Amino acid sequence: MHTTDVLIIGAGISGLLCATELKQAGHSVRLLDKGRGLGGRMATRRMAGGRLDHGAQYFTVRDARFQKYVTTWFEAGVIQEWFRRLPEDTSPGGHPRYCGINGMTDAPKFLARDLEVHSSQQVTELSRDTGLWIARTATGDSFLAKHLVITAPLPQALNLLDTTGLRYANGSTEALRAVRYERGLATLAILDGPSGLPEPGGIKVPEGVLTWIADNQQKGISPEVTAVTLHANPEFSDRHWDSDDAVRGPIMLKAAEPFLQSKVADYSCHRWGFTKPINPWPEPYFQNPGLQLTLAGDSFGGVRIEGAALSGIQAADAVLANLAPH
Repeated sequence: MHTTDVLIIGAGISGLLCATELKQAGHSVRLLDKGRGLGGRMATRRMAGGRLDHGAQYFTVRDARFQKYVTTWFEAGVIQEWFRRLPEDTSPGGHPRYCGINGMTDAPKFLARDLEVHSSQQVTELSRDTGLWIARTATGDSFLAKHLVITAPLPQALNLLDTTGLRYANGSTEALRAVRYERGLATLAILDGPSGLPEPGGIKVPEGVLTWIADNQQKGISPEVTAVTLHANPEFSDRHWDSDDAVRGPIMLKAAEPFLQSKVADYSCHRWGFTKPINPWPEPYFQNPGLQLTLAGDSFGGVRIEGAALSGIQAADAVLANLAPH
């Protein structure tokens, strides 16, 4: 493999925006992601003729640096406004909640078109030699770069960095290790008729094992089939993390019954090991300039997609300050 200026581990929204900014500044960038797809929790999957967002459900924008991208996506027909208010919202007005035209993966896929992204590449070992980072993957490949950016969840990033034997944390090891995430369970269900959910097709569930129910047909991404996404609360997710789908799925579906008017024809469950960061790092990124190392992502930006996006954008600025100009 030829050496790139920057190697980014993690092709979620943070890594993709970091790569975009760096490429626009004239640097060579490569991204690695262990998944078959990309986008991290901006995830969409097909099931029994339906299409379902099973991770993040929508995103908002308040910062001009992210708005620049959102405007481009909107004008290109990549994203749409889903809603401004939910039925239970009591505040007047509201601001746009966006989703992809075909699902939440649309924006990440749009970004990735102009980037060098290698999927299904799980990094198993990191090292440094003669001023270069070397990432070795489970497939036996090696990737070299002058600067390393990791946007994977911080616990995963630190496990990788521990393989180097380097003192990489500038005295912040314990504080970095203290960042924790909630785990999450999603159940995806195909219904035999309309869901009956009120417009716009998404409701927050105030009590019980569920926190969220969404109708992907009303959302506009599953036009042919009624497909609903159920999200469980963190306590239920922890309790049933190792349960069979045949156990946890029916419990979640039973909890959704009062809200749905049609029967379940098929269902599937999905586990999210890292959903919301409970105590994100107080700064938008972490950098060790001497090692040419930067950490970013929702571990730094917080729960909202915009936070992760801004972490990637600001991390790119820090990398540019650390790299020698072309």
